[in-house]
Amino acid sequence: MPELAGKHALLQMFQAEGVEYIFGNPGTSETPMMTILPEYPDLKYQLVLQEGVAVGMAEGYGRSTGKVPLVSLHIDNGLANAYSMMIDQLRSGSSMVITAGNKDIRKLGPGRSDLAEQARPFSKWSAEITHPGQVPSIVRRAFQEARTSPTGPVFFGMSANAFEDVADVDIHASTAMAATTTVDENTVNEIIGLLAKAERPILIIGDRVGGANADTVRLADTAGIPVYGHGSSEVNFPATNPLWQGNLSVRAPQALAAIRSADLIIAAGCTVFDDFFYQEGSILTEGTSLVHIDSDPGSIGKSEPADIGVLASPQAVMRQLADAAVDEFTGTKTEEAALRVREATAQSTARREAFATSAAAQKKGGLMSPATLASTLADALPSGAAVFNDGVSTSGLVYEAMSPDERGSYFAIRGGAIGWGMGATMGAQLGMPEKQVVGVMGDGTGIITVQALWTAANSNIPAIFVICNNQSYRILKLNSNVYHRLQGMPNPTEYFAADFDIPLDFKKQADAYGVEGVRVETPDELAAQIQRGSEMDKPLVIDAIIDGAV
Repeated sequence: MPELAGKHALLQMFQAEGVEYIFGNPGTSETPMMTILPEYPDLKYQLVLQEGVAVGMAEGYGRSTGKVPLVSLHIDNGLANAYSMMIDQLRSGSSMVITAGNKDIRKLGPGRSDLAEQARPFSKWSAEITHPGQVPSIVRRAFQEARTSPTGPVFFGMSANAFEDVADVDIHASTAMAATTTVDENTVNEIIGLLAKAERPILIIGDRVGGANADTVRLADTAGIPVYGHGSSEVNFPATNPLWQGNLSVRAPQALAAIRSADLIIAAGCTVFDDFFYQEGSILTEGTSLVHIDSDPGSIGKSEPADIGVLASPQAVMRQLADAAVDEFTGTKTEEAALRVREATAQSTARREAFATSAAAQKKGGLMSPATLASTLADALPSGAAVFNDGVSTSGLVYEAMSPDERGSYFAIRGGAIGWGMGATMGAQLGMPEKQVVGVMGDGTGIITVQALWTAANSNIPAIFVICNNQSYRILKLNSNVYHRLQGMPNPTEYFAADFDIPLDFKKQADAYGVEGVRVETPDELAAQIQRGSEMDKPLVIDAIIDGAV
């Protein structure tokens, strides 16, 4: 085994793990690593001015490439600035390795932070390297933990003495494990038996279904099952398939009606019925059977008890169920499935027509409505483009307008923290340089990490940023309406501290950070700027002024 200083062992382990980019904001505690980083030119350091930008970039890069991304922050202060987004990652299962330097372990008496303990509530696994001999095993475990289900963010710190001290180390990468765990034949038959007897089955899917796209479609088509997304922030089912019924939010009365009208619910790869608001009673009606399939044991039965809980790879189980459904659904069962397909087609057609009517109902001379903006953006996207959607209150409209079918063409935020969009758009552009990446975000979330525009200029990341500028926290107004409805009160006539009396000017913000910014107020202007941005080889900020009415 070679004898190496810890700082060299660390960077060589990053190389072994296939790290391409380090997304970071350095501090004094990372000086040993930063000093020698030029010796490792294949480790490209993406400098950011705020920690949330680094985490956002890593999120976009990781999800667009399927790799485990790496973030380097600085000691306790910098690490703490990442926690709001790590909370989202821990809940939603985004893979990431985050590291930070720390004071020398011999500074324990004078005072040093326990970074591993500090990060533990926000991490799947957390540790600190205090000896150079620990570097290979800790790095290997970090990447292994991050990519292994239930996936999530992982943290490790590294003390100053571990950077400088020397030890014999073995530089070998972690071993990737295929998530192919299947379920036994009896359980498959039990689920198919319930499906064969059901008159009103529905399928609810989330991001952990992932690569099972084709098998999920095959199962739904064969058995005639309407499909809904829940916590679905990628393309887990083709949106143009007539069985696709959109994303569920259990706070919405129409979503509750769909859930409560079903006699069988098969949930796969999602934490079903998850929402911010508490609602009295059961989400399910008596007589509804729930089958919950997930690779995350903490999700099964978390909100509602499952009649059948399956801890396995959702991708593998979808394939098993699709195979079994082909054998089961013959004769009259095929006719029943076809009838459900016709009913679902009518519902999905009505939904699309309602959106098209809303998008077309643009007030003459008025500000663009969110639906009009979403429709215009979808129509203007260049061929093969990818969207990272952090639009918050416009998020569902953007998805409906795009109706994406291909994985890798659409990504959305996971969780409730705002500020993802700026960084995630850049990270996705780095991960998919062959595509034009367009980030969509609200003014409230855009301003949280607006420092990202400096990185876009400094690294010349040619993404397009579309800011839905309604001069307010519109999402808070919408959620306030939900709160009032659940409390049996009428909607408020005014919303306290939800409007930006001094409007945010993102054209000027962009100019200040060295990125070209434009202001648009009409659909034609928006479409023209998206086309122009896709022909540029540099970033563009489009400050799109829209109607903030609720």
